[in-house]
Amino acid sequence: MDLHYKYSGARQEALIIISPPSCSRNFQKAAMNNVPFAMKKIAKPLLPGWIFRVRARHHLSSIAKKYGMTLSFHQDFSELTRGPKVLRIAANQTIYIPGMIESFDLYFDSVVPIQVGNRFIVDLSGPRYHRLIGFDELPLMFPSQSEPFVTTAQYLEFANLTEGQVAFDLGAYAGVASIVFAQRVGKSGAVFAFEADPNNFLCAAENIRLARQWLDVHNITLVESAVWSHREGLEFSTEGTMASSAASIIGRGRGSVIRVASTTIADFCASRGIDKVDFIKMDIEGAEIEVLKASQQILTRLKPRLIVEPHLVESRMSTDPCCEILANCGYKIRLIQQIGFSVPLIEATPIRERKS
Repeated sequence: MDLHYKYSGARQEALIIISPPSCSRNFQKAAMNNVPFAMKKIAKPLLPGWIFRVRARHHLSSIAKKYGMTLSFHQDFSELTRGPKVLRIAANQTIYIPGMIESFDLYFDSVVPIQVGNRFIVDLSGPRYHRLIGFDELPLMFPSQSEPFVTTAQYLEFANLTEGQVAFDLGAYAGVASIVFAQRVGKSGAVFAFEADPNNFLCAAENIRLARQWLDVHNITLVESAVWSHREGLEFSTEGTMASSAASIIGRGRGSVIRVASTTIADFCASRGIDKVDFIKMDIEGAEIEVLKASQQILTRLKPRLIVEPHLVESRMSTDPCCEILANCGYKIRLIQQIGFSVPLIEATPIRERKS
């Protein structure tokens, strides 16, 4: 998703360049750009799908050209090329191409590329191992997009984790942040990582296994569950990306929609006898308002530091609602620029520290 912000105090206005709920709808919207509104309902069911795809590809290629890139489409993947540098993206993840164009350097420079002839390729078109720049202890598996370490470094700087502390990683994706958190809190500390997308979960499990085997990291509990406002489960759109989320938030047109387990922060802590949480990282693709609303009592009681990535929910950024909830729970709020992305991060520090 390609977002730009105008900052005015604590409020942001989001200009959505392309924000479709599915690839197929993306193709249709691009194809219908120049069709009078009154004709759209007639044209959509009558025109064959390939016309929408061609128009959408032309539109995306035009965007790439403006950034000095070429965009090519193949059966299983698309390629963004700038000079000798190539970003490869899965064919069914066309929706992410605008964001990849805008953040080309961030993604290309996040992992060590593979040289093929005179081209240097970063292949993000499916599950594979990468050497992550900034974390060179071992290769890590990503389900698709890499997880740039610069963002994890921002988490670490704010978290200020020390030996013996407890951290929650909500939206673990491939588990990179969880592993680094675990190294910081040491053997006497603990990290609880939550991931609902089965594809992402498998990669996180593999990376945590490697960290246990080669880095002596034994203090991560990986939980295959969404963190939500209840324990009744929910329908989840699984596509093996960083943007996998509840179907009620992103729709049913991206990936397979399945029923996944859910929990709340309070219920999970009660079930595990956890009475101390020092830090929570929350990157849960639009579920942050739902989770924060349901967690006000336990946040007020345990007073962890939080870093939250806001998202677009029902055509509005979740930044202001999240800040309001956290402020009501006794937190001091600070918005910082997320390196490489136009979406900010919310840093929340308890005004009064938790009593031991």
